Amino acid sequence: MKAVILLAGIGSRLHPLTLDRPKSLLPMAGSTTLHHMISKLQSNGITSFIVICGHMQEMIEAYIGQAFPALDVSFVRNEHYLETNTGYSLLRARAALNGEGFVKLDGDVMFDEAIMQRLMATPPAASVVCVDHSMVNEEVIKVICHADGSIARIGNRIAVDQAIGESIGIEKIAAEAAPMLFDRLDAMMQSSARWKDYYEVAYDEIIQTGVRFVPLDITGLKWVEMDTHEDYQQALHDFG
Repeated sequence: MKAVILLAGIGSRLHPLTLDRPKSLLPMAGSTTLHHMISKLQSNGITSFIVICGHMQEMIEAYIGQAFPALDVSFVRNEHYLETNTGYSLLRARAALNGEGFVKLDGDVMFDEAIMQRLMATPPAASVVCVDHSMVNEEVIKVICHADGSIARIGNRIAVDQAIGESIGIEKIAAEAAPMLFDRLDAMMQSSARWKDYYEVAYDEIIQTGVRFVPLDITGLKWVEMDTHEDYQQALHDFG
């Protein structure tokens, strides 16, 4: 199975730390967030990587080439990274995946390796969203489930009192679901008015058509999405 890592963003909320480097290359526990991410994926059976770049792409390519010289990696550019969001970036991975299932990671998430161990232990045919049941507020990507446990809705506009938890930005997309996901993303991105949509919008839309996603409970395991200076300090505290 391949991994898709989204690294196109500029990390403006972490300025001035990200003025001279992408946030995935900020110091973290003796190396960088990106180094930890790739190492943990490799330890859990991921051998092929697709990295979606934009901001400071050359620095990311050079870093991976030096840190992981034998890595099977394809770099794909989101040439519109300043005007788009994660939905557009994920769509750019389609050709490189060639219909395969994949693990998708937001490139600014620092996480316990046990999260990846649990995710890779799920059935190959399952599309899975990692969910923390202890983290729910108005701003985050929230998840609602059907009575059978499958995901009914996912997004940031879901009412807090209906949500079971927060999606942490790590998912596994089964090969059967991947074409439908990319068809939906492609339809969305035909209009520049939707370029700012997150990939979770596409997840939600195909779920409404009957595509099955299930949550994976990772509550109690450590993870940090590093959007702000406070987040970065929390990651240093938890993992540094």
